[in-house]
Amino acid sequence: MSSTIEMFVIAARDGNLAKNFYEDLFNWEITDVGPLLKISGSGINGHILKWPHKEHPTHVSIYINVDNIQESLAKVKEMGGTVILPEMAVPTGGSIAQFVDPDGNIIGIYKGSDNINKKPNRNIATHQIGFFEIAAREGHRSQKFYESVFKWNITDDGPVMSISEEDAGLNGHIFNWTHEEPTYLTLYIKVDNIPDYLEKVSQLGGKVIVPETPIPDFGTFAQFLDLDGNVIGIYCGR
Repeated sequence: MSSTIEMFVIAARDGNLAKNFYEDLFNWEITDVGPLLKISGSGINGHILKWPHKEHPTHVSIYINVDNIQESLAKVKEMGGTVILPEMAVPTGGSIAQFVDPDGNIIGIYKGSDNINKKPNRNIATHQIGFFEIAAREGHRSQKFYESVFKWNITDDGPVMSISEEDAGLNGHIFNWTHEEPTYLTLYIKVDNIPDYLEKVSQLGGKVIVPETPIPDFGTFAQFLDLDGNVIGIYCGR
């Protein structure tokens, strides 16, 4: 069964505000295509979703490769964002930082180093997404959930549980989220049969929040909440 990440979504209260923020910050080209704002230049397919549901928070978590973290964080502040994690080194080389965008979405940025082991057929350019992150209240519970649903091999590397690019199509990790703030994540994962996956989600304790829904000239999609309440999207199509 296929289980590769193909796109991401940033839910925003004000689509134009988010568009201006991300165009200015990362030099993405963002085009209004109706209910969505299509993002080009991010490395994988992405959209800003105009999110009118006041009873539900906006949501996303991604990491984006940048040339200079300090310059990017300065730009974040200039554009109305808030830095929540200043630049810090990571054991695998390079450094990371996090900020909250104008809608309260948690976004990660990172600057890699030459000793990071990247696959030769996937060179991550500046302003492209480098990996994804799942914040979980109980890391091992989340590990079991995602291994069971998507057949990913997730390894416990200490502070994080790693998900390989070979399995997910994009490097990622799960980590234990001990803060009072809600856990977070948004991504879309390609599958070969949505009903089978939604059934598996329910069996494992997740909750379907959007049943299989057609996407014109594309295929179908669905959304569910994982065990921590993270919104996860799956789709089947070209």
